[in-house]
Parts: sequence; C-alpha cells; structure tokens
Amino acid sequence: MLYARTLLLRNCGRFTHVSSDFGSQYHTHIFVTSEALYASLTREVTWRHSGRFVDLEDEAKKSTSKDYFFCDYDVSQKPIWFIPGLFTDKQLRTLPKQRGVVDKTDFNVVDEGYPSTGGGGRAHYVPTYGRIESILPNHWLFTCAISPSHIELEGFVIGQTFMLGKKRTMMQMVGLSEIVTGQLIEGACTIPYLQIPTEIVNQFSQYEILAATTRYLLVRGQLRTSVPYWDFRGMSIAGVELTVSVPEFYVKSKLPV
Repeated sequence: MLYARTLLLRNCGRFTHVSSDFGSQYHTHIFVTSEALYASLTREVTWRHSGRFVDLEDEAKKSTSKDYFFCDYDVSQKPIWFIPGLFTDKQLRTLPKQRGVVDKTDFNVVDEGYPSTGGGGRAHYVPTYGRIESILPNHWLFTCAISPSHIELEGFVIGQTFMLGKKRTMMQMVGLSEIVTGQLIEGACTIPYLQIPTEIVNQFSQYEILAATTRYLLVRGQLRTSVPYWDFRGMSIAGVELTVSVPEFYVKSKLPV
C-alpha cells in the first residue's frame, strides 16, 4: 500500500538552485530536485556519513553513478519520496522566470580570505565578481510526498521550517492536503513532472521537458504503453483538486515497496 500527500512551502528569503554557471553568472532553476527535497524535508536523518568527514575522491567516483544519492542516504530507514518541487502561482501552475519572480544580485569581492586545503590564497581563476540569479521571497513551492507509511506523512504540519537550496534558504510549510490511499491500476498513465533517465523518454507518446541535465530529464506526459501505476486521487490544496499518477517502476526505484 502507498499513501500520498501534497505539500506547499514558501521561501522566506531569496532562493538559489544553481542550474548553470557561465563564468561568474549564476543562473537558477525554477524547480527543486527530489533528492534535495528528501534531504531537506527529512532533515538528513538517514545521512550515512554522520560524524565522519566526506572523502572527496569517493564523492567524485559516486557522482557518475545513477544511484549516487542512495550511497549517501538510507531511504529504507525513512521510506518517503517526493516528486520534484515546482515553484508555482496560486493556481499551482509553474512560474515563468520573469520580473517579480526572479531577480539578480551583483557581488564584488575586493579582499576576502579563500578557504583552501592547500594553504595558499585565492586562486587566480576564482571569480571575485559576478551576478547571482535568485527566486524572490514569498513564492510557493509545490510537491507531493509518497510513502508506504502513513505515519511518515503525518509528520508534516503547518508552520514547520526547513533549509533548502545553495544558500540554505528557510522554507516554511504553508499548505497540506489530506493523506490519500493510492490505487495500483494499469494503463497508459499521464504523469506529473518526474526525474527520469534519458533512455526512458522513448516510453512516452507525448511529453514536455522542463529541464535536462547529464543525470536526468525533468519530464511530464503520457506513457506510450500500459504499465502498472499508482493513482492518488482526492487531494485538495490551495483550493485546487489534484490527481497524481506515478508509474510503479519509478516508485520501486526509490522506495522499499
């Protein structure tokens, strides 16, 4: 059995999730990855390296693995997962990057000690000036939490705060739907935005790509063939009725079900 609950969070400060860095021009995503949400909304309680230094050489090797995140977090100890979080308007539509949503801040470092393991000063290639793009405060971040444990979803309450993003922005829980029970059915389902490997995109008859990285595509659309999928109906949040459908193969790759 699987349960689901939709969540709304509000960014209390400027939010930066770097999508690219052209020289010293930092651009930001309008979404948050499932992995970042898990780390933040579970407060990293299943982090495997607690109390130990992180070996940077090992981290570099893991970065090429599709399962890199699960090397660091034991999701089986806190079985909950999140679809990617999207910054939305009041009708839960994805926000465009426009004035009033994002803003850019210039920085100019005149003289600053640069932390280094080599004992030297600031390297010549480290930028001392540039521009950081951020999502302005007081915007909504929407996601859906899925878990085989009803108790895991009960742990969220209005007013909770979490830290998220490159600059560790405070996020406050401002909306929660009721917890619903999923139905496992079969069909050519239409999915919300999910992070999927690039090779899976050929399983869609129609789709829309929001973002692409070397690790994943952020895709929503309709699957080409019938597959078992979990259907979650009856969730209402911010006055919007929602149905979330997630393929079983996606759930099995994330949760112990």
